[in-house]
Amino acid sequence: MMMVGSLGFSTVFAQDQPVLSLSDALTLAKDRNGTVRSAYMLVKAADANVVFQLASFYPTINAQYQYNSDRQQFITAGTQTAFFQQEGEQTFLNSTWTILDNGQRDYSLRSALRGRDSKKYNAKQVLRSTLFSVVQQYYDALRAQELERVAQAEVSRAQTILDQTQTRIKARDAAQIEELQANADYQNARVSALTAKNTTTNAGATLKGTIGLTSSEPLPKLQKEDNVKVPLPSESLQSLIIEGLQKRPDILAQKKNIESEHYSKRFADLQAGVTMNLSAQYIEQMTPQSLSNRTLTFLVSLPIFDGGALKATARQIDYSMKADIATLDQAERVVRADIEAAYVELKTNAERLQAAQIALDAAQKNYDAAVDSQKAGAYDLLQVLTAQVSLVTAESNQIQALYDYRISDVNLNLVTGRPIPGE
Repeated sequence: MMMVGSLGFSTVFAQDQPVLSLSDALTLAKDRNGTVRSAYMLVKAADANVVFQLASFYPTINAQYQYNSDRQQFITAGTQTAFFQQEGEQTFLNSTWTILDNGQRDYSLRSALRGRDSKKYNAKQVLRSTLFSVVQQYYDALRAQELERVAQAEVSRAQTILDQTQTRIKARDAAQIEELQANADYQNARVSALTAKNTTTNAGATLKGTIGLTSSEPLPKLQKEDNVKVPLPSESLQSLIIEGLQKRPDILAQKKNIESEHYSKRFADLQAGVTMNLSAQYIEQMTPQSLSNRTLTFLVSLPIFDGGALKATARQIDYSMKADIATLDQAERVVRADIEAAYVELKTNAERLQAAQIALDAAQKNYDAAVDSQKAGAYDLLQVLTAQVSLVTAESNQIQALYDYRISDVNLNLVTGRPIPGE
């Protein structure tokens, strides 16, 4: 195996045909999916806001250069016009520092830190949701390919039955009307195969969009995975619910956002009341003369009248925080429901898969026996067609159960906050 270019999927030397594994698809999604990239850009923006808030605790130092050219016109005692021109330059350092306040900077920084944590958890949730979409769409595309293969096999079987029926009619071993039924089944099988092909194309296009392939980039052949059975969870449903509430990034993001709003509310309350700060300024002039100025300022401020703007701002943040708390309560209810549904679904799909495999084995044996009996003249067409329908149904059920089981296994990890493929 080797890696191909920037797409990062595998190629088999013997056929030189790209093969896209699930791992490759997940890597492409992390690198190319716009929703994921956007979420991580928001994290970087939150990082910058933390740096901005932290900088308010440090002094600022600016170097300045100033050049003046001053030209003044005046009239002398003899009514003559004269000019006075002066030129000069100055260089100096200007430093300011807020030494103390009554909590404004601290609340702003605490709010920014928790806001950044919220963005990080949001980005993680976006990544997990996108990766799950890739897993689901990858398995759906494989499912569509397998169902298309079943449909094509059905066409071949219908063609074989039609040929055998025509042979028996020529040998006067079957009635002419049996050819009509066999031909109708053959044509219906062709229609089903074309429909299955359409489904495969649509599933592949959906996967391409999610992993970031352009319309000009063909979707490589998908790598079929081995039928490895994943063990069912040994934990109880209640323990999984507790784990999900503690680990789900979307829940943690909402909690951090509420904490951030809490400090924003305290900052707004301060702004609506008495504020104070102690600041210092130092200016060092270096040219044309060496001079220095120092200023120490203690400022107390009390808003007398602002139309209620500051208090309204504090109330707005408070109501927003209460709304987010109510949203969090509902989100936790949804998490409990999601985990319960995913837990039951995984167990049911495991039973489905086991039953579907048993049914497929039985249907295959029944069909082989029916075809052999028809060749020997012991079975009529109706019995063979019945066995054929049973086989197609069993094959389709087994494929559906297999990929439903795989998707539900990843989904349980998603809703409980556990690691999922690609994370």
